This record gives sequence, structure tokens and C-alpha cells, in this order.
Amino acid sequence: MKALVCGYGNPSRQDDGAGHVLAPRIAAWLEEKGADVQLELAHQLLPELSEDLSLVDLAVFADASVSSGDAEGTEHRGFAIRELAPDPVLEGANLHSMGPEWLLDLMETLGMRRPRALLVTVAGASFDFSDALTPLCASRVETAFDAFRACMEDAFEAR
Repeated sequence: MKALVCGYGNPSRQDDGAGHVLAPRIAAWLEEKGADVQLELAHQLLPELSEDLSLVDLAVFADASVSSGDAEGTEHRGFAIRELAPDPVLEGANLHSMGPEWLLDLMETLGMRRPRALLVTVAGASFDFSDALTPLCASRVETAFDAFRACMEDAFEAR
């Protein structure tokens, strides 16, 4: 299996860097399971990522959020894991507001092959200037990683 793991956010804004901490852990675990993994760390998602995404079987996006869960996904205390579907809606009027769903929609519009895509979000406690996660967010990153690993174990056992 080929996978792309993308952690995004601003690692200089405390818990907004959660994706940058979580993504390498997910990538390493997927490699241990035998996946061919590409790791990307970015401040924001850009349309150019669609080319790399079209070449993989699994895409995992890791990001921080300001809420503790997502009603549409598998909800947990302080984080959420959910399967993504294409969605053309932008949160704002610029590329900084482009989420992974928009990127998947772009791929669909362009006729590109889309991978299975998951989003792991971790609720942040503070977005002040700092390059260290708060202890609460760091704990949530650990819990999110454990839940992701448990969720994906079944997929690897089914192969």
C-alpha cells in the first residue's frame, strides 16, 4: 500500500502544530506495517498536493481544531477521526481556508484518481505563540495516535 501522510498547521502557534507532531508518528507506524509512505508537513494545504495524492492508496491528514470533536466522524474526547469525501466548500475566500475535502473535490473535478482519505483532528487548548504543544494537546495527540492505530489495525489484518 502506498500512503501519504500530511500534517498541517502552524507549529509556531502552540497547539496549531499538533498535525506536525502527529503526522510523523502516523507515517512511522504505517511504514512499520509495510506501507510505502510519503510524509508532508505544511502550514496549509495547496492544490499542488493533488498530484501526489493521485499516486497513493491512502491519504491521512492530521490537523489541530478549535473544537473537541466532529459530529460526522468517530468522535472521541479531544480528537476526531473521520473518513473524508469531496466537498467544494471553502471556509473563506482564500487558499488558507482550503481543507482536505476541497482538495479531494478538486481531484474529482479534474478527473484524477482519489485515494481513501482520513482526517485526524486534535483539539487545541491554546494557539498562542510557542513552538511547544500544551500538555493537554500533547496528551490528546497521544490518544488520537492510539485510536488511529487501533482503527487501522483492522484494515491491515484484512489484507
